[in-house]
Amino acid sequence: MKKVIILEHGGGELANQLWNFASIYAYCKEKGFECQNYSFFEYAQYFNIPPSNRFIDFFFLKPFQNYHRRRSTLKTKLWRSIYKVYARSIAFFHKKQIVSSVNPRGEKYSLPPTKENTVLTALEQSNDVLYFTGWLFRNPRGLEKYQKEIASFLKPKKRYTEPAEKRIRSARNTYQHIVGVHIRQTDYRTHKSGEYYISPERVVVILNEYLFHLNKTPQDTLFIVTSDEPISEEIFIGLNIVTNNGNAIEDLYALSLCDVIIGSNSSFGNFAAYYGNKPHIILQKGAVDWEYYKNKSSYFEDKYSVMFN
Repeated sequence: MKKVIILEHGGGELANQLWNFASIYAYCKEKGFECQNYSFFEYAQYFNIPPSNRFIDFFFLKPFQNYHRRRSTLKTKLWRSIYKVYARSIAFFHKKQIVSSVNPRGEKYSLPPTKENTVLTALEQSNDVLYFTGWLFRNPRGLEKYQKEIASFLKPKKRYTEPAEKRIRSARNTYQHIVGVHIRQTDYRTHKSGEYYISPERVVVILNEYLFHLNKTPQDTLFIVTSDEPISEEIFIGLNIVTNNGNAIEDLYALSLCDVIIGSNSSFGNFAAYYGNKPHIILQKGAVDWEYYKNKSSYFEDKYSVMFN
């Protein structure tokens, strides 16, 4: 079986890497290739993906077992630097086997079955390993076609899924409708001059609008709130809410189990929606286009999402 190795992902955090990983995995499913992701070493501990290389397992996967801090820490920066040397050496000796999405214009690299590529087709003819580099690989048709297979392949380990599943099961005994809420705060306050930052107070307004426009009653609706910063439950007056205090992977999985996700304009909430095949309503500074979101019951490419613009 021909092998595809994701050698470099481009530097994003969990959700950005998952989108890239899923797009390439869908391509491999379409072609019948084996997919391995060496560059996923910071997050591999959360998933049941078997290690595929003893060297990668020993030097890069094991140091991150039970390590849950963000990528800005000294340890992750050091290991990324070491891995970069390794990846660049592989790329140097296998130049003709590199498939790169890196380009100065930031153009997306579409993969089969979304779009056939003559250069890629030629590389597929040999038995050589293909090394993918960059974060701009996209495969919307493949993501749709292989959604169930991707969700199974990228399912987190039991110790991360059980708490969320237990909470959702318990909540459904009381509430008819469960809404996942994702509020990204820390870096969004300054990213692009705060263009995508939505304050918790504004979120409360949007949640009340959701109940009104989607004809949901506060009594029958529970909001499960996730954020990268603590949020005071006191501001959610008149709403049934619980805050999810897990790490990133637990939050992502919990969101995917909800009936709908209302969240920041980021890849995190969007991947949770894709993973669980649920609609994703984008938080807005201005008026939310509620007519656009009516009658949406599964995942779709949101025209307001930064990922698709």
